[in-house]
Amino acid sequence: MKVPGKHKEPTIAFRPSAWARAIIEQRVALSGIYKKDFITRSCVYSHISVVGKKENIQRVVDALQEMQMTMKEIAGQIQSGDFSLSDEGYRELKNDYLALVLTVVDIADGAAYLFEKDSPAERRNWKVELELEQYRHVLEMEERRDK
Repeated sequence: MKVPGKHKEPTIAFRPSAWARAIIEQRVALSGIYKKDFITRSCVYSHISVVGKKENIQRVVDALQEMQMTMKEIAGQIQSGDFSLSDEGYRELKNDYLALVLTVVDIADGAAYLFEKDSPAERRNWKVELELEQYRHVLEMEERRDK
């Protein structure tokens, strides 16, 4: 049952300066897509710059260590046959870890110049390709269903 005023997904909001808002509004208008889609794509596909303070780097390390511990726990549960996770729990876990992995890769790409690797712009297309592959998969499922 859909409740009026309730949204399925939580809201992310921010208050840009007047100048930043004007730039965003112009870019949205010229992009031809909805503002929410423009902002989402801009955040997801943008270059990530991490300020090299020890605390910021430690957050990345902590997140990866937590992910490692969780994956070890899940592997142990699977091996013992004691792995029980609802479909919703599985989707949430998958989304959380996929987002973490994509973010860490983007951060590493952003720091690639430190290690004389390819620039982020040269490697960024892999996310677009991943998204396109997901769309292809959905379309194939719909085609099979319609037959």
